[in-house]
Amino acid sequence: DFVFDRVLKTDVNKEFQMGAAPTTKDIAGLENDPTTNVARPNPAYGKHVQDAEMFTNAAYMALNIWDRFDVFCTLGATTGYLKGNSASFNLVGLFGTKTQSSNFNTAKLIPNAALNQAVVELYTDTTFAWSVGARAALWECGCATLGASFQYAQSKPKVEELNVLCNASEFTINKPKGYVGAEFPLDITAGTEAATGTKDASIDYHEWQASLALSYRLNMFTPYIGVKWSRVSFDADTIRIAQPKLAEAILDVTTLNPTIAGKGTVVASGSDNDLADTMQIVSLQLNKMKSRKSCG
Repeated sequence: DFVFDRVLKTDVNKEFQMGAAPTTKDIAGLENDPTTNVARPNPAYGKHVQDAEMFTNAAYMALNIWDRFDVFCTLGATTGYLKGNSASFNLVGLFGTKTQSSNFNTAKLIPNAALNQAVVELYTDTTFAWSVGARAALWECGCATLGASFQYAQSKPKVEELNVLCNASEFTINKPKGYVGAEFPLDITAGTEAATGTKDASIDYHEWQASLALSYRLNMFTPYIGVKWSRVSFDADTIRIAQPKLAEAILDVTTLNPTIAGKGTVVASGSDNDLADTMQIVSLQLNKMKSRKSCG
């Protein structure tokens, strides 16, 4: 049994391409619907995911050489869990659009609001995992031994469930799919069952470990002191996942909370600003993450 539990740091650019942020000049008529990407400070840059866990059950097989050198491998299954602030996942949406609902599907609008005060969590399925490594007794003198080891582990679990806990846009997706390498605007069918060009969300997990330790055998006990270096990476190809939605509206309902802006009333369908007070085209992306280089 192996349990990985470590703080991860996002590995992203300092800038993020999305619509320009709303300003006070947009209040009067909301004239500037975002249709062009601009470079904005990336809210995911430098962020940490405090809860990242991988659980592995594996069989261990080793080949011993000269009683001083082991080459080994493990074969088993792993499952994972990640939870962090939504800024780490670039959760974004469109807020304050003037475009009428009847013209929205052809307007090719892009998100302009970063939803950074929320929580994103995901669970992976159980999938095959393996590792290879070697360890050796470098020096022996009486009951004292100096040893070293190296190990590399890999797994690629799929995301089983994705939860977004946000008052402006809260949703859960089972077996999420998304777009790899896609810039805004996403296809208007994103998040619907009719979406094409999507792939399953999966996480390519890699871990490297190296250690050096000095031990001394005392009858039934072997105390030791050593140092261990490790580095982990989680790479989901920066897949972009859209909030689930219906392909066509079947009910005249906007949202459970139609006054996200803090004031105003629900505007009748077909009028200007009938979508301005609700969050539209919400999406997030699974950014590449790395553990901080650590020794213990």
